[in-house]
Amino acid sequence: MFLIVLMAVFLVLGNNYALASSWPETVRIGLYYGGSSVASVSFSSKSGLEVGSFSSNSFDTILTMQGGSSVIVRKDAFFIKSPSGITSAYDPSEGKPFEGETLGPYHIQIGDSVRNYDEARGMADALLSNGIIAYPAFENGWYVWTGFYADSETASQELVDLADKLGTSNLKLISPSSARLVVQNSHADPLLVFSDGQSRLRVRPHKANNPYVLSVNGRQYRGEFEIRRYLDSDLTVINILDIEEYLYGVVPQELEATAPLEALKAQAVAARTYAYRNIGKYSKWGFDMVNSAGDQVYAGYDGEKAATNTAVDQTRGKKALYNGSLASLFYFSSSGGMTEDNVNVWGTPIPYLKSVPDPYESGDSYNYSWSRTFTAEELKQILFLSDVDIGDILSVSIEEVSEAGRPIKLKFTGTKGQITYYRQDGRTVLGLPSNLYTINSGSGSTTASRTSYVVTSRGLESVDLPGSMVVTGSGTKVLSGSGAFSAVGSSGVSVISGGSSTQVKDGVYVFTGRGWGHGVGMSQEGAKGFARQGYTYDQILKHYFTGITIE
Repeated sequence: MFLIVLMAVFLVLGNNYALASSWPETVRIGLYYGGSSVASVSFSSKSGLEVGSFSSNSFDTILTMQGGSSVIVRKDAFFIKSPSGITSAYDPSEGKPFEGETLGPYHIQIGDSVRNYDEARGMADALLSNGIIAYPAFENGWYVWTGFYADSETASQELVDLADKLGTSNLKLISPSSARLVVQNSHADPLLVFSDGQSRLRVRPHKANNPYVLSVNGRQYRGEFEIRRYLDSDLTVINILDIEEYLYGVVPQELEATAPLEALKAQAVAARTYAYRNIGKYSKWGFDMVNSAGDQVYAGYDGEKAATNTAVDQTRGKKALYNGSLASLFYFSSSGGMTEDNVNVWGTPIPYLKSVPDPYESGDSYNYSWSRTFTAEELKQILFLSDVDIGDILSVSIEEVSEAGRPIKLKFTGTKGQITYYRQDGRTVLGLPSNLYTINSGSGSTTASRTSYVVTSRGLESVDLPGSMVVTGSGTKVLSGSGAFSAVGSSGVSVISGGSSTQVKDGVYVFTGRGWGHGVGMSQEGAKGFARQGYTYDQILKHYFTGITIE
């Protein structure tokens, strides 16, 4: 079952790499960030991994882990270490959550700076003979540190004791830093503390790995990983990889891999175009896009499928342009027979996002035909929860529909007033699958049939009903004179939809509709239908997006 992406609407017809002589080869995807940020993250790889610093487009290896072992990167903050070695973050102002060794962000520096990690590691290992657990630290140079103390008093007392033990006063108390990271093994033994304003900490698979993937908290991804700390984002974990490999993990989440190849290729071009349009979208956190429906659902290597990888490979580098600029290739599940003009959904006219006929949807996909029933009391509560109080509901009426047959004015009338919702807002407030519907109530249909127009295989046109071709809830069919159909009408324009008359009780409102999603751009069900009819991916895209080119 594919996931619908209700992508954020970027309607600026700006340059967006327009006419660029070259395009970015890599993208940066936020896996953990903001509200989903984490206190620690675990990395492992079958044939080993490397931890290093990255700056000026260069990766400098600091330490290498053998295959089968893992490293944990955590923020340098307050943790509890359980007897089994598991560390869990906690807030000291709220007390310790359970018994265990307390780890904190205060440290002691032993001696002066050294030349590199290996020298620091050698000194740390030598200190073990005196029972001192020390480790390399990089912060404006390489040093040897010891301790993870929860408060300055404890750290200060330990510094005095350590001076006596080592016979030196060349020790320094290290205060907490909001940028500092700790690298430890699976037993919570410290391997490295890192904080550097000039470079970033990265983890990547060793070159011996085939495929070149890394397990991150149990899920496999291609590419490398950068770990950052921000005041408003805890640990931010960024997957950096080739844009085509990124699409491997995106396309099967947006359209099922069993879809026809040309439909998958159309989806791949749409996803690639979206990615290029959104390079740098989350620059404040150092990445381009998120891995969820806020952009495109990305599941990494574990989410890849052979068929969708083929679709990406066969369209490699292809993207959609309009007048030389990247187009906004919005997509959704199904249209119900006719897509919608962008102006009737998001209020902005865009020349390549126009309503077009959608004649080849199968009609049997999930939510293609749907019905939602509300009592007057339920509608009152829904409106009230959205800060609208018009009293008891007296009527619900469609005041105007678009040429594609979708209500663009939905009026609720109550005992204390009325409110009209425009375009998508009516669908949104009621949580409807789409904005293509009719309404039946206890007083009968809320709209009248003024007919003459239907969505046919040739588009929106005037017909005599018997013998006409019409897109219905069960697919495209020929109407007979005895068929039972209801109509949505306004300003002399109507759309016929499959269905039959139903008696509805007073105070009950039945919304009967077709399609799933916002209706703008490419219908995924329609794209599959076009592919089954022999259309190529570029023909499919050019049908749904008027006037674009594929380059």
